[in-house]
Amino acid sequence: MAKKVTMEFIAKQLGITKNTVSLALRNMPGVSEKTRNEILRTAEKYGYKYKKSNKKNVSSDSKTESICLMLSNDTKNSVGFFSFIQYGIESEGKRNGLNTILYCFDDNKEFETPVCIRDGIVSGIVTLGRISRKTLNSIVGLNLPLVIVDDFFDDIRASYVLTDNLSGGYIATEYLIKSGHKNIGFFGDVFVSPSFFDRYMGYLKAHVRYNIPVNNSFSVIDKNMSTLLHDGVDKVVDELKKIPKLPTAIFCCNDLEAISLYKAFSAMGISVPDDISIIGFDDIESSKSVSPELTTMHIYKEAMGERAVKKLIERMNGKECMDEKILLPVTLIERQSVKQIG
Repeated sequence: MAKKVTMEFIAKQLGITKNTVSLALRNMPGVSEKTRNEILRTAEKYGYKYKKSNKKNVSSDSKTESICLMLSNDTKNSVGFFSFIQYGIESEGKRNGLNTILYCFDDNKEFETPVCIRDGIVSGIVTLGRISRKTLNSIVGLNLPLVIVDDFFDDIRASYVLTDNLSGGYIATEYLIKSGHKNIGFFGDVFVSPSFFDRYMGYLKAHVRYNIPVNNSFSVIDKNMSTLLHDGVDKVVDELKKIPKLPTAIFCCNDLEAISLYKAFSAMGISVPDDISIIGFDDIESSKSVSPELTTMHIYKEAMGERAVKKLIERMNGKECMDEKILLPVTLIERQSVKQIG
């Protein structure tokens, strides 16, 4: 009899989900004490034994547990950024005896609970990249330990791992100011991503700090040139021609935006950095393959993934820890796209 008893059987006896049974048997948060006790009594009654490590911490010596890495299809298809964070997540998971199950979703459709979670084989969740409020609320409702990487909502309490984008935006703009530039624009849709918005806030902060007036005509903050580039470089050129007078320097929301401007300025016969200086953000691989090489802000992408897993393990181990917004620092990478002016 005991050999035929499963988590699903226990769930049916109590009229609850299999995932709830799994959480209780693994001593995970998200289950009331009353329900947990009922599950444990039922498991004992039918002779069900859950195999787990006697060690408090997850280790490679124990039966491999799994975490679910969730990301949207848009994030999965992005180039040169998120794959490094994903590598950090998987590597840190492996070092701690955790198997990483990848789940991709369409953020424009109704969120469907992954099979791995319905089957109760997942101990925690990491989300990566931009995610809608509706989808995140659905994930929070799964009642599993959760860490959110590279996105956040001010009014949703959770643990986040982020880049210090505001400081990074300040440092990038300050570098342009110290290079002699006072007419500085910002390019990137600040409403599409909290990261971009914070970088823009850093841009504004540097202007205030150095008592330099912000000329909004130098900036395009409601669209991404990298998106327009999909329809041809002429679309980007048309946007640039709307600017009454070009600034001497531009801080871009990310490297893809900067590289898009490279292409448009080349088509316009404008030289980087002789005619206009550009600084990016992210330090993706292609930032070194353009000419001139792009000055940018380096993000410790793999470290973001590693830190997320460490935070997740704390929660998986049942530690009573406060939700945190963990900010990882950035580093200025000086290359050839910024000109020193008098």
